[in-house]
Amino acid sequence: MSGSFHSQLWYRIRDLKPALKPGLEIALHTYLGRKWFVLRDPAGNSVHRFTPEAYAIIGAMDGQTPLAAIWQAAIQRLGPQAPSQDDVLNLLVQMYQSDLILVDIVPLADELVERMGRKRARKRARFFRNPMSVPLPLGDPDRLLDTLAPLVRGRAGLVWLAGWLVLVLAALITLPTAWPDLARGGVREVLALQNLILMAAVYPPVKLLHELAHGLAVKRHGGECHEIGVMFLVFFPVPYVDASASAAFVDKWARALVGAAGILAEIALAAAALLIWQAAEPGLVRDLAFNVMLIAGISTVLVNGNPLLKFDGYFVLADLIEMPNLAQRANKWWGDLARRRLLAAPNPEARPVTRTEARTFALYAPTAFVYRIVIMLTIAAFVIESYFMVGVILAIWSVTQGLILPMGKLLKVFFTDPRLIEKRPRAAGMGLALAGVLALALFAVPLPLRSVIEGVVWLPDEATLRAGTPGFILTLDAAAGETVASGALIAQLDNDALLAARAAQAARVQAAEQAVRRAVISERTALRAAEEVLADAERRLADMDRRIAGLSLRAGQAGRVSLPAAQDRLAQYVEQGALLGHILPERPERVRAAAPQYLADLMQDRLSGAQLRFVTGQQGRGEIMRLAPAATRRLPSRALARDAGGRIAIDPADPEGLRTLDGILELDLSLPSGAAAVPFGTRVLVKLEFGTEPLGYRMGRALRRVFLSHFGTT
Repeated sequence: MSGSFHSQLWYRIRDLKPALKPGLEIALHTYLGRKWFVLRDPAGNSVHRFTPEAYAIIGAMDGQTPLAAIWQAAIQRLGPQAPSQDDVLNLLVQMYQSDLILVDIVPLADELVERMGRKRARKRARFFRNPMSVPLPLGDPDRLLDTLAPLVRGRAGLVWLAGWLVLVLAALITLPTAWPDLARGGVREVLALQNLILMAAVYPPVKLLHELAHGLAVKRHGGECHEIGVMFLVFFPVPYVDASASAAFVDKWARALVGAAGILAEIALAAAALLIWQAAEPGLVRDLAFNVMLIAGISTVLVNGNPLLKFDGYFVLADLIEMPNLAQRANKWWGDLARRRLLAAPNPEARPVTRTEARTFALYAPTAFVYRIVIMLTIAAFVIESYFMVGVILAIWSVTQGLILPMGKLLKVFFTDPRLIEKRPRAAGMGLALAGVLALALFAVPLPLRSVIEGVVWLPDEATLRAGTPGFILTLDAAAGETVASGALIAQLDNDALLAARAAQAARVQAAEQAVRRAVISERTALRAAEEVLADAERRLADMDRRIAGLSLRAGQAGRVSLPAAQDRLAQYVEQGALLGHILPERPERVRAAAPQYLADLMQDRLSGAQLRFVTGQQGRGEIMRLAPAATRRLPSRALARDAGGRIAIDPADPEGLRTLDGILELDLSLPSGAAAVPFGTRVLVKLEFGTEPLGYRMGRALRRVFLSHFGTT
């Protein structure tokens, strides 16, 4: 209620005989134990909520009773709770502006014109803030929905629910085994042009079923749906239906079901697509199923079904917790709180809220704000990897919509609201102080600078048994599991062709020696040529001797012999360099890790140490043993690849699965002293320590890295 019970403008409206607009739907809702009257205008596609005190005035508007008589009757009924004349005046203006009443004359024409102008200006501003979201109505789907309604009414709805549960349960059982293959494709594969074309083909049908589910949910509870159309989101057509009739449903569970129907439909589509993807062979069907999962699954979890964004999940949450207009009211609550606490200028028009509402508003508004910014910037970062300029535009748009425009709106209110004239010096001082604190927090407060990468428990190079020369495995002189000394013979290979070639080369050496001796005695002019032939023959013989020595595989260090399936390999031919086994030392001594190339400068100049954490739970400090001077695109171990459970994206065209999409830097670290033995090849988390750095400098370096990576300089 307003502070003054009487109004100086009352004489201008007291004799009006307003009437409610024909066709309005009126429902009584309960929100947090309090009654509210909801008026829905099907023609204007709008929903309005009024208190019982306000409805005591609205409900008496019959077109024949003067407003003064209506107000007097309300006073007799409600007593001290009756609305004041200013409240009635504001209510009349609100209803006239919303096209909810009919009057014989237009009261307060100048104020109404001004308010209508502001409404049109807000509508134009919303369009210019988001010109890529334009609805285009196409028709009335009510008849089609009436035809399909028997499929979801009564017990038929329970059948659909049971089918949904079975389908989703089957998908959840399948998901763990399918996840490694699903996660193998990176962002670049998803945003490849060919996949984007498939995604564009899949998106409209998925969203059409989504909107059809909304319409059928409205029909299940007796509502009507009279508009279907296309919404152009970023110039891409997306179907929609008008399900606003659910706002008049008395049962909050019915309203929530209408909002959740599209989410449930997309979850079912994602579940079915997963089962098809798992069963199908590689090809078009599998690719289409993958994109259905991407659109109907991930987008539902992160965007459409998330209550922190104003999509279906938000309206479901608002209905279930009985807090309509949750986001708007939460933002307004924070604004009123700031005015009251920071400016000492409470808003007299602020509505009282319950303790539950205050707690919800306090949590929801900042969480939704942060999530909205994070999700938009994350999407922009993903897009930047494949379409740089598009991603940059998305990032700029996100910052503008999420930070710059709200800040501009706040400053506009601060400098134009006449009620804040006396508070501006104080607020300006607090604002400067806050800006100073923020600047200090960003650029003066040092924070620990860390980066977590992955590595594997590494075998030294001398522990590897590789064939130095091609040949057939003749003997195995050490059994698997046997402990041997450094230099011990492990296996003997046989290469008859090499031995025969060595004998022939030895004969050539002898012939060359004889030619030199003859030249010394009788042909002094031919001595130099004969000596060159001899030197070449001896070099060839020495090379063959080295190759023959390579037929004997010897331990490069002391340790335990590891020869997988050793006996099965007797008489088997092996190529030069083929891996035959390992000589495992008593305990591992190092970890080899792979760091992103963009950490090169920090690793060269500021790397002070590293913390190691093993899958067994043990952890400790590792010392830097080696840091590669240049980047490479070859992984040291397959265990670090993304499709093997690691973090590094691999080129899908590489048959070995070791070529990385981006450059990496290798570094070796010692294992913590006293750490329990860990199997070789075990994945290790490595936390690199770079000292401290303020947050602002980190953000600047990250932004610089994005641009430099696009131009191929990192």
